[in-house]
Amino acid sequence: MVNCWSFTRTTLSKISGCTFPPHPQGHTLPLLVCFEASGASPAPQQEQLTMAEVAVCRRIKTGTEVGARPDGAAAEEGRPDGEIAIKISSEALLCRICLEPLKPPIFKCEAGHVLCSPCLEKLRLDGHALKLEIFCDLCCKTTSYRRCVELELFINAIKVPCSNQTYGCNESVRYHEKEKHESQCTHAPCHCPETDCTFRGAVCCLLEHFITAHGWSPTNFSYNKPLKVSIPHDHRFTLLVGEDQSIFLLTNTLAGIGNALSMVCVRPCESGPNYSCNISAANSVVGGKAEGGLVFQKDPLVSSSSLSGGVQLGKFFLLVPPELADNPSGELTVHIRVDRLAA
Repeated sequence: MVNCWSFTRTTLSKISGCTFPPHPQGHTLPLLVCFEASGASPAPQQEQLTMAEVAVCRRIKTGTEVGARPDGAAAEEGRPDGEIAIKISSEALLCRICLEPLKPPIFKCEAGHVLCSPCLEKLRLDGHALKLEIFCDLCCKTTSYRRCVELELFINAIKVPCSNQTYGCNESVRYHEKEKHESQCTHAPCHCPETDCTFRGAVCCLLEHFITAHGWSPTNFSYNKPLKVSIPHDHRFTLLVGEDQSIFLLTNTLAGIGNALSMVCVRPCESGPNYSCNISAANSVVGGKAEGGLVFQKDPLVSSSSLSGGVQLGKFFLLVPPELADNPSGELTVHIRVDRLAA
């Protein structure tokens, strides 16, 4: 059976919200809308709709909103209801003066040129210093500014995936908050400090890389307890793993006057617990007492690093003079204690 309705173009436009252009020959005959396939032909006085117009009318008949999915259709995978994926030039999201991402509050001049709040404040201060009114460099004249609430709503609605999505972060953040989020993202990659090694990955994968790719042997330890470690005189890194699976590197930097030892916690940011560290070295220990020379260093806050720039010697390090090295084995024997600080 064929379901047909007749509409004038004006009526159809009002119902659907779409614009139907006039007939090229100026006819005002009603439009025939058919919703089921049929071999019957429309009446000769009625004009056939295009396929696009029929589709709009079908939505009118079924009550489906324009652009909505038909009943029973599943949402596109990975795209929740109410969200769309678009491409937009990042330049459109920047302040035209400081070239930083626009974020509320946003202001616009009388001609509609927008800028961020800090830049507007600078214009006001400059104008006050020069005894001038606020000036728009694009209008080339003095002007007044007011809040651009429409653009603020648009800016706040734009969300982008974190750049660390590959490493496990599933967050989508506002564009103007992306840099801040990524500076604190716990999924940011960590790097291998070995020369000519290009590995970068999640911190959970870094430990396996150290063991399998470079043959490092991790030393497990407990916090708030002393640990004795012997390291070769020219060995750069000693891998330590805390009881909470945090990764530490005891770095050994050769210097002309001895060995500089420092501790670093390998993680993308300081989002977890903090640690302090004591490192000491002596000639020998007899009966619990050090004989001969002794050096000691306390780091009140162990630095965290993703090792993206390699291992840097921190401001707290222990300088072990050559005479404290074990001459027969060529090893350094050091005592370490890492304390987990209260939150």
